[in-house]
Amino acid sequence: MIFKAILRKSKKYYLIPHLFFWLISIVLFTVALVYTRGDFNIYDINIALAVNILITIGFLAVSVYINLLWLIPVFFNQRRYWLFFILEIANILLFILLNFVVSYFFEGGKHPNFFSEIIAELILVLLFLIVSTLLKVMRDSVNLQDVELRMKEVEKQKIEAELKALKAQIDPHFFFNTLNSLYSLTLDKSEKAPELILKLSDLMRFVIYESKDDLVPMGKQLDFLQSYIYLERLRTDESLVLDFEIRGENLQIKTAPLLYIAFIENAFKHGAKSRQEHPFIHIIFDLEKSDRVGFMIKNNKEANPEKSLNGGIGLTNVTKRLELLYPGKHELVIHETDTIFSVELTVFVL
Repeated sequence: MIFKAILRKSKKYYLIPHLFFWLISIVLFTVALVYTRGDFNIYDINIALAVNILITIGFLAVSVYINLLWLIPVFFNQRRYWLFFILEIANILLFILLNFVVSYFFEGGKHPNFFSEIIAELILVLLFLIVSTLLKVMRDSVNLQDVELRMKEVEKQKIEAELKALKAQIDPHFFFNTLNSLYSLTLDKSEKAPELILKLSDLMRFVIYESKDDLVPMGKQLDFLQSYIYLERLRTDESLVLDFEIRGENLQIKTAPLLYIAFIENAFKHGAKSRQEHPFIHIIFDLEKSDRVGFMIKNNKEANPEKSLNGGIGLTNVTKRLELLYPGKHELVIHETDTIFSVELTVFVL
């Protein structure tokens, strides 16, 4: 079972680093053997001793890979600590026993000191187990960081693609509605048509150029929204009561562009055209705090509209954009009754 695991896992390990590790181990083990035994000389190394060293390194490799490929992933990583501890002790004792028997055979049936030999073998196997485990932890940590970086990059590319797709929907949707306003005025041969064209030019400049940036100051966004409201007012009934209030002076706060236009479009679409008496639209931007932008809009609507107000492309679009751009950093509350539709949106920018 253990050897099957080793073969199954071997493909995932780089062969050269492992060979390099064990070659260095052979050299260091030989040097340590020379300098830790006072009666031992480098010239005393013969074929039998060399085979003994290689067998010892082989037993160490078995113990190391049992630990790395079986004990750690199957028991330690699964939080089965007692079994891991017991089996790790058995792994160490197995190495000591096997290596002692082989060394006893190669040294002619005798050991210079039984106790010191056991202690030396215990220190040796513990040293290799600790070093190999630390190397594995370091390697896994680096690999995990690489995987996380790749995942973040893929997620970033996915979000950017989704945002581009959503942004591609905003432009034609917005211009379609605005051109409808121009069309209505030209049919009526209104004297306001030339002024509307100038305002539309300003709006197009914002959408084409300014909104291409990831973040736009609220000062520019408010100018854009006020221009849009001006155009909508030209084709609405004078009975519409419209309040546009800006609280605070933090106009330098930056947010994603075109977050609010869908709500205002929706308000004009359903509030200004409501058959109820005294139609109204109330808009408030709260810029009093430098770490957030508060937005509230409320309008009346028909008691039994044919379609749900929040089912259009505009509101669906902005909801998705908020989830992508400000995950966990925005609060959106949409409240709807038979006659009132309201939206409260807070975007945290820091």
